[in-house]
Amino acid sequence: MLPRKAWQRNARMTWLFHIILLSSLGILGAFMFWMQLHVPIIIPLLILVAIGLLILFSLMLGLQQNLIDEQRCEIDRLHNIEQTAVISQTRKLLHRIAADIHDGPLQELKLVMDCLELLQMNSQAVDLNPILDRLEDLGNHLRQQLHQTREIALEITPDLREGLDIGIAKKLQHLVDSGELTLHVVLQLQPLDEPQLNSIWLEAREDIYRFFNEAIANVIHHAQPPQGKATQIKVRLEQHGRQCTLTIENDGEILDSSILEITSQQRKHGGYGMKLMQAIADDLPNGKFEGMTLVKGGMYVQLTWLLLLNSE
Repeated sequence: MLPRKAWQRNARMTWLFHIILLSSLGILGAFMFWMQLHVPIIIPLLILVAIGLLILFSLMLGLQQNLIDEQRCEIDRLHNIEQTAVISQTRKLLHRIAADIHDGPLQELKLVMDCLELLQMNSQAVDLNPILDRLEDLGNHLRQQLHQTREIALEITPDLREGLDIGIAKKLQHLVDSGELTLHVVLQLQPLDEPQLNSIWLEAREDIYRFFNEAIANVIHHAQPPQGKATQIKVRLEQHGRQCTLTIENDGEILDSSILEITSQQRKHGGYGMKLMQAIADDLPNGKFEGMTLVKGGMYVQLTWLLLLNSE
């Protein structure tokens, strides 16, 4: 979309084209009318018409070049804004992962090392299986963090350029087509009034999309058969004024109490997905994360935030 001044300049150039074209046609008409009576003026009239057409052609080339330059400037500007958002997003994700490794696996490693030191001091025959299990869990957690680091994208997600709702719909369709998501999908996606050329919003949109991916992964790994009994998943995206809400809900049920115990234990020792979703909510304007088990069975997670204006 061209700026207002550029549009006004192009409009003036268009009117100038019309004036020159009409003048050239008028001269040509006069030439055709008078050539039968005044043959000597044929050559000057032809020269005038040729000059007019050359001027018209030159102005058209100039306008086309101006349009190309303006479009190139807009593309460069959008690219710079996206790069700013990418750098900020990458820095933020690396900080989150580093903080999670420090607060989780490294603290666990310190406790395990303390236990081993006590065993060495006491020199008693004790069961080492609990310590080995904790070391194995620690290794798995570290691998998970490194996997998250490798997944950091160094560009804006292409599907999100058309809008957050389009990106979510395309991701779900890809999961269904690949067979990774086998549940019935119910979509209620409202297009948002997204600010244009705003690096802060581009960064926030990537975070929201990451929240969505984490929530869908939880459904696939815990609620979808054979891990769970879910039959459908509902994804809603709504906007009321500047308040936006993203909700992911499934109708799955807990199969037995042992699953609940495992989930609670995992949450105690890590729960990277929940921590990530909470961290994303904390970084969004007026962001709020809510997760709840439904009475009728299933669970829903909800993210709310305040949509930025173009001037913000």
